[in-house]
Amino acid sequence: MIELKNVTKKYGNVWANKNISCVIEQGEFVYVVGPSGAGKTTLLEILSAQRSIDSGIARIGNIEIEYLKNEQIYKLRRQLGIVSQKDLFLPRLTIKENMETCMSALEIPAEKWEERMAEVLTSVEMMPFIERLPQELSVGQQKKIAIARALLNDPPVIIADEPTANLDVKSAKEIMQIFFRLNQMGTTIILATHDSTMVNSLRHRTLELKNGELIRDDPDGGYSRFSDPKDVYVW
Repeated sequence: MIELKNVTKKYGNVWANKNISCVIEQGEFVYVVGPSGAGKTTLLEILSAQRSIDSGIARIGNIEIEYLKNEQIYKLRRQLGIVSQKDLFLPRLTIKENMETCMSALEIPAEKWEERMAEVLTSVEMMPFIERLPQELSVGQQKKIAIARALLNDPPVIIADEPTANLDVKSAKEIMQIFFRLNQMGTTIILATHDSTMVNSLRHRTLELKNGELIRDDPDGGYSRFSDPKDVYVW
C-alpha cells in the first residue's frame, strides 16, 4: 500500500504539490493526469523516493520515505520499477551491456543475469535486439527496453512518467498493453500522462492534479480536460 497524507512540496514560491492525500492499494492501476506543470512528475518523484517533501507523510508499505537515510533510500528504490520520462541509456553499450550494468547496480547475483535478462526482454518482445545499441532502436523500442529494465528486480510497484509521450498510436498501444498485462499479474501501476484520449479509452482510477493540488480522485477514471472529441483510439 502507498499512502500520502497532506504531502507538500514547493520550489521557491511555487507549489509543486500542495496537501495531497490519497491511498493506493497493492494491485491497483492508477493514472495521474493534469496539464504540464500540474505537479505530476514531482508526485511520482516523491513516490519513488527521488524527491524530498516539505511536509506531510509519504509511506510505501510500512516505510515513511521522508525519514530514510541515503542507503535506505537506495534500498527502497531498488524495490521499485521506475520508468522515467526520458529513457537514459549508456549510448556506447549494447542493450545487453546496459541491462548488465543495471543488474549490477541492483545487486542481482551475476549468475542470474542471463536468465533474468531473457525473461524481461522476452516479456516486452525485445530479446532479438539484445546486441543493438540504444540509438539503433526506435523511440517505442527504447521505451520497451526501459520497461524491461524496470522489471529486472521483479518490483511490486511500477511508477511510469509519460511512458507514451512522443509515440504513435500503435507504439503507445503496445506500451499500454505491457502495463495492463503486468497489472493483471498483480503489479501496482502508477502512470502519469496528459493524454486524455488514452485515459478515456482505457479507464482506470484517475488522480487529477491542477496547480499542484489533487482536485479529483475518480475510481471510474476518465479525463475530460483538454480532450478532443475528434480523437479516438481503437484499442
